[in-house]
Amino acid sequence: MDKRLLLDTIVGEIMSSFNASLAAADQARKTATSKENVAENKYDTLGLEAAYLAHGQSERVLQLESDLASYLALRKNIKNDSAVAVGSVLKLKLAAGHSRYLFVGPASGGLVVKIKSVKVTVITPESPLGKAVLGSIVGDELTSELGGIYADSLVNAIW
Repeated sequence: MDKRLLLDTIVGEIMSSFNASLAAADQARKTATSKENVAENKYDTLGLEAAYLAHGQSERVLQLESDLASYLALRKNIKNDSAVAVGSVLKLKLAAGHSRYLFVGPASGGLVVKIKSVKVTVITPESPLGKAVLGSIVGDELTSELGGIYADSLVNAIW
């Protein structure tokens, strides 16, 4: 798996979400400040609700901006360490016989991207699975509790 292609794909997804959130924040801001939405009585809350939405969308834009900066910095310093760290791509072989590809990223945990026909899930070091795999090396057996379910995993390959 080409790590540069993976990082480019993740950055593209974050950028797409950033642009959509920016447009949504702008639209909510316009709705909140529109003269048409001035409250006529205490029960008319459209303008207030739009203001809350605009604030939430603006917070999302800031978070995505921070995530994007983290990935752009990571892209400049791609390493291929033998131990799992931020920037590692790994394949977990689960006890049930399934395999799962993961990327340990600095942010945007839960994001799923597809590289060719392989789905890669971004995890962060703060997540339970991230904590379980950090520092492990190829061949290590891991046990992690995920949502009350124990998953025995084997780090099969790291790029």
